[in-house]
Amino acid sequence: MAGDAARSGAEGEGGDVAHDYAQALKREQFFLVYQPTIDLQTGAFAGVEALIRWRHPERGVLNPDVFIAQLEASDEIEPVGRWSLATACAQGAIWHDRGYRFPVSVNVARRQFESDRFLRDVEDALVSSRFDPALLILEFAQLTLTDDVASTQARLAPLRALGIRLAVDDFEPGESTLDELEKFHVDIVKLDRRFIAGMSTSLEASSQVQSVVELSENRHVQVIASGIEDSDQRVRLQNEKVQVGQGFLFSEPHEASEIDRFLEDFAIFSGKPL
Repeated sequence: MAGDAARSGAEGEGGDVAHDYAQALKREQFFLVYQPTIDLQTGAFAGVEALIRWRHPERGVLNPDVFIAQLEASDEIEPVGRWSLATACAQGAIWHDRGYRFPVSVNVARRQFESDRFLRDVEDALVSSRFDPALLILEFAQLTLTDDVASTQARLAPLRALGIRLAVDDFEPGESTLDELEKFHVDIVKLDRRFIAGMSTSLEASSQVQSVVELSENRHVQVIASGIEDSDQRVRLQNEKVQVGQGFLFSEPHEASEIDRFLEDFAIFSGKPL
């Protein structure tokens, strides 16, 4: 759910935050923003990732790095996660009704995933929104999946049966790690932003990215690069045949109305399909 914890800036620095999450949800202070993903090889629009924000009545808009750890440790992560999933699916269905057929990614907290009602929450969100399950991507932290293999496999199986795609967020490169993730039949690994940032100055980072791409191809797993901030990083990732990326080079996260304008401008000026 944190997804883009970096770059909090003035939105979330300093002071204590009032952690009344139940009231924040009831008063509709939480909202979602969406960060586009781009096909690095063709330049085509590839989808969006839904990210949570808190419009705090005293402190203004807060990024998740200010509150997400305490929220995920509280009982309120389940209702907030349920709301986030339902909201993202509903918005995705609106875009698809307008003819934009792209995937929407939603981050899932560990406590939310381990809840006995998580599968029902996913099914309810899909049914109520009429969102295509094949276009929903659920993102999990690596440790959420690997901590208890048997339990994770049991929880993921019905999600895969629905046609949902599964992603590992903040992926740590390594062949043994990919071998471990193969047990869960994940569809996507998202490279941690620090490996992307290190590609310009570190041969090791570049080598690790190259290794992940090669190993993922053999396992039919898509690689997404997170946190792309300059053209040099994009070129290096293109050279390593990373297919999809996201970051401030392309777009900051925006509310749905701004994404609507982004989609219109993208289609006009890029000439690329959506």
